[in-house]
Amino acid sequence: MKPRKITFFTTVAILLSFQVIYPQSEIKNNVLKGLNYYYNFNWTQAESIFQKIIDKYPDDPRGYYYGSSIYFWYYFSNKDKDDLKKFFEYSEMAIDKAVALIDSLNDDPALLYILGANYSYRAMTFAQVGKFLDAVWATKKSETFLNKVISIDPNYYDAYLGLGLYNFAMGQIPKAFQWALSLAGMKGDKEKGLTYIKTAVDHGTFSKVEAKFYYSQILSDFFADNNTAISYMNSLIAKYPNNLLFKYSLAIFYTKERKLDHADRILKKIVSTSSKKFNQLIAYSNFLIGDNFFKKNDFDSAIVYYNRFILSTNDNDYTGIANFRLGVCYKFLNQDDVAQTYFKMADRGNLGIDDDIYAKRRGSHFSSAKFTDDDLKMVLFKHYVEAGKYNSAIDSLSELVARTKSNDVKAEALLYLSDALYSIGQYKASIDTAKSIIDIDVANEDWVKPYACYFSARSEQILGNKEETMKYLEKADDYSNYDYQNKLKNLLFAMKSQEKK
Repeated sequence: MKPRKITFFTTVAILLSFQVIYPQSEIKNNVLKGLNYYYNFNWTQAESIFQKIIDKYPDDPRGYYYGSSIYFWYYFSNKDKDDLKKFFEYSEMAIDKAVALIDSLNDDPALLYILGANYSYRAMTFAQVGKFLDAVWATKKSETFLNKVISIDPNYYDAYLGLGLYNFAMGQIPKAFQWALSLAGMKGDKEKGLTYIKTAVDHGTFSKVEAKFYYSQILSDFFADNNTAISYMNSLIAKYPNNLLFKYSLAIFYTKERKLDHADRILKKIVSTSSKKFNQLIAYSNFLIGDNFFKKNDFDSAIVYYNRFILSTNDNDYTGIANFRLGVCYKFLNQDDVAQTYFKMADRGNLGIDDDIYAKRRGSHFSSAKFTDDDLKMVLFKHYVEAGKYNSAIDSLSELVARTKSNDVKAEALLYLSDALYSIGQYKASIDTAKSIIDIDVANEDWVKPYACYFSARSEQILGNKEETMKYLEKADDYSNYDYQNKLKNLLFAMKSQEKK
């Protein structure tokens, strides 16, 4: 009788444990319902559903995990410390509940997935608040749990998103630092990362929407494939029309495609909303509207929106470039004293961002050097390119190249001229123009040379000249310590990947 009692009570305990994690269809349906509210920015409804899961299944980690994800997005969008605190509270509860169940459930993949995904959010949050060692270890834990998921069940497709982001991010680490991370067993492969993220896009259940979002960002930022990114984002917005983050991303993609009016229509709707939880997103939208007016050479309007951004932002990201461009705006309005004030404030941005690095250098230069008529014309004419007015740009830049005495202005004008020629399909002329930059002695704008190599390579690639393409890509790789280096390294990686296929 005694063995039977033990067997009976053991069986009951196991069954009760399974009830905690395995009312699968009910919890799955509720999670998906909550996520639909969540992605459509119906936050109250989403919180209510995740809380109901917690109330009914207090020992199941899923309600806590998905509850934490709400505060994760809140914090990333407003930097509110209360939201940060709530994120960690829910996140830690999810971990505690999962760890309490993991032994009795024999490494259930659903449970391991929650742990892996949770640690992925924690890693990003630790990095955001400057706790980089904690971010590294959370990243490693996430990768360990998610790898275990797919080793148990290779068809557990949601796990591939976190693993894809991990591999892609690790593949981005400069080789000089990879050895240090390898000591902790951390290494990655960009190509593998992309394949994994695309797997989650195509087959994910809980992670499909986020996978589409991240994949579109990578297509745009790393492959300059804005049209495909736009397609993905439009499909998300069709399903979740109230999602401000998706709309903001779509506006960025349109801006990169030089469809400024398309972007502005979206951005103006974002800034007209009132959402305390997403006030930082609204601030960035004001910045982008200012940028688009700047590119349209409407300097009075640009000033209005740049100032709205500076007055409303919660951090210093892009404040350097906003101040620098305000200085340029006031130069065009012949208010030199005001321009000088803003040039001196161009060093206040985040020096981990390409735009703010550039702003600091240029602001320092123009706070002591004269902003010449050719400098002003260079701004006007490159804006023609950035606004998609290619024929006007070609005429104006050609004239500037012919008469300027400044090598820096000439080199930059040639670069934008090459870009304009490429944009209207004149690839051979674009190559010849870019090549002419290489031998020009520049004093300040040395970033134009590696970009000239890239511009040559992309035209050679379209013309089918593989050997010439690789030659210019390798030449671009020889340069270092120049403005917008991070952006170009991503573009070079994308082209090299395409050439290997």
